[in-house]
Amino acid sequence: MILFKFTKTGGAEFLAHLDILRHIGRTMRRAGVKVGFSQGFNPHMLVYMSAPMGVGIPSLAEYCQIDTEENPETFIKKFNEFAPNGLTCVGAWKTQGKVGVASDIVKAEYTITGINKFDTEEFLSREEFIVTKKDGTEKNVRELIYSVEWEEDTLRVVIGFSNGLRIEKFTEKLLEFYGGEEVVAVKTRGLNKDGKDFEDGINKCL
Repeated sequence: MILFKFTKTGGAEFLAHLDILRHIGRTMRRAGVKVGFSQGFNPHMLVYMSAPMGVGIPSLAEYCQIDTEENPETFIKKFNEFAPNGLTCVGAWKTQGKVGVASDIVKAEYTITGINKFDTEEFLSREEFIVTKKDGTEKNVRELIYSVEWEEDTLRVVIGFSNGLRIEKFTEKLLEFYGGEEVVAVKTRGLNKDGKDFEDGINKCL
């Protein structure tokens, strides 16, 4: 199997999760990459993606695993030749079996621009960070905010991923607290429970 990392930029950030999955399938067919299929009455291509993000959020660190014997270097070349604009493979590795591209990425790092500067120490001293869920209920997600720091005018944060705190909600609350304009959040890394890059924690076939 191959695990690959790809970016979602240049307009591709506006593709929904299922649309990206379909584009990856089409890319494999156009590139002539042989991919395994599931068994049963409705076989489908064995493609496993990391958890979905909100539409409109650019990402430099999306992950997908595909059941194929393709060479990683050849895979990168074929993917980038046939993938739609904005989806770019930036790394690929052979793996020993299936890895948890959805379950093991529990934190994510983002850069955020457009928020007015604030005291990060004061922010992190808060015991509550309340967001409103889709059903209208409120939830304290302070425990899902792991780090917040300024790098000149860019805010770099590590927050929970796919477990109750979406980056859209996070930036919405920052705007409410501190103000700003033309806010842009970009996912830069997918992290495991130990805060390490997801790809560094997997068992690769070298």
